[in-house]
Amino acid sequence: MTARNAFLFPGQGSYLPGVFRDLADRHPLVDATLAAVDDVAAELGREPVSPMLIDAGSPTLQDLVDHDPPALHLAIFAASVTAFRVLVEDCGVRPDILLGHSFGELVALTAAGAFSLENGARLVGRRDEALQRSSAPPGGLVAVNCGARRAQHLLDALDEWSLAVAADNSPDQVVVSGPDTDLQRLQEVAEVLGITATRLRIPYPFHNRLMADAAEDFGARVADVPKRPPRLRVYSSLLGRYVEDIADVERVVSGHLVLRVRFLDAVRAVHADGARRFVESGPKGVLADLVAAVVPGVTTTAPFRKRTDTRSLQSDVEELAPQRSNGRSATRSAYAPATPVRAPRHTAAADDVTPTPLRIPVFRQRPEPETPTAVNGHGGDDRDAVFETVRELYADLLGYPPDALEPDADLEADLGIDSIKQTEAFARASERLDLPTSEAKVRLTNYTTLDAVVDLLLDLREGRRPVEAHR
Repeated sequence: MTARNAFLFPGQGSYLPGVFRDLADRHPLVDATLAAVDDVAAELGREPVSPMLIDAGSPTLQDLVDHDPPALHLAIFAASVTAFRVLVEDCGVRPDILLGHSFGELVALTAAGAFSLENGARLVGRRDEALQRSSAPPGGLVAVNCGARRAQHLLDALDEWSLAVAADNSPDQVVVSGPDTDLQRLQEVAEVLGITATRLRIPYPFHNRLMADAAEDFGARVADVPKRPPRLRVYSSLLGRYVEDIADVERVVSGHLVLRVRFLDAVRAVHADGARRFVESGPKGVLADLVAAVVPGVTTTAPFRKRTDTRSLQSDVEELAPQRSNGRSATRSAYAPATPVRAPRHTAAADDVTPTPLRIPVFRQRPEPETPTAVNGHGGDDRDAVFETVRELYADLLGYPPDALEPDADLEADLGIDSIKQTEAFARASERLDLPTSEAKVRLTNYTTLDAVVDLLLDLREGRRPVEAHR
């Protein structure tokens, strides 16, 4: 059987400020795709999204969840479609199968040609109009580190009608959706049972019957949006099969807010159909990591796990793309965007970065201080010992050499550590330091560097109230 490439389109939470910072002035495709989405944003009366994906100082994921979810959703869409065009048209990776997760199914359909780029962006805008009118209570999602059957038993025991298994991601992870109060109770019970339950930075209880009115409203709002059968193979984890025709496209669109994501089954299905190489088309690497846990032995790549430059990107996908004599790809996306490729509008020079292999960032060796010094009120010797302990724990969990973890490296943007991994690493560090604390008591996403995490642990150990000044 021919080894096929499966493109993974992530959904909620797949956002990294300035993810294309080091590509924008070298890839006309980046500028052209973001410009087309910006035009739709202006049509919708919104600010452009391109600065969010070019400027590393743009609002964080948490800022957007709290204050501007519509901007976040359009940015996620733009990032994934842009990544797809760069990987296919510039790097030459052949898209044999497309597989989206949650909101990512809309992006996959757009990449496959079911919607034009502009109409895909309009789809996102109308989706937010429906979400804003929804009668669902304030809620969100919690990732639970157990299988679907055990998670369902846990929900049955809680006897909360509003809680639902939203996504079955792997044998050891499901996502539960529901109102804030019920999710808090779920986390408390899971902690007693020794099950890790991490609140995700998601502003709505997606894939839940609570979203039924929003789903109906959304379906009505997009009924007139032009659509056609996908030109590429799209496997829907919502339908549990390939998308074959316009009716299937409509089923995915109308049902994606309420139907359960069966990602585990979908990965196994496309693997049975020959998918042996999985490439994540979007920021971070959550789906690639899930695939590696589901079907060991396949090749998984997340080229935009962190900010990357042209040379590193080509290195990351080298084994996925056929040899080319002219350095350019003959492969084209399934859709032909109405906006032609333009010269880049972003004139600021990209920062110099050292090309590095995927997941093995190269950082400076952390110098040892000549004499112990107090940092943030913590003794130098003691703090250094805690730092080394924490660095070794994080490195072991993430598969990095310890020296690669520099004190001021951004855990998410530089190291690709998502909130679930950060929670697990923090829990291990807390256990090693005998700290009776839990993730629910602090917002870990406010502590964005290893130095900040060490300060937090020392504050907790010494009984001081943590200072959330490490954003």
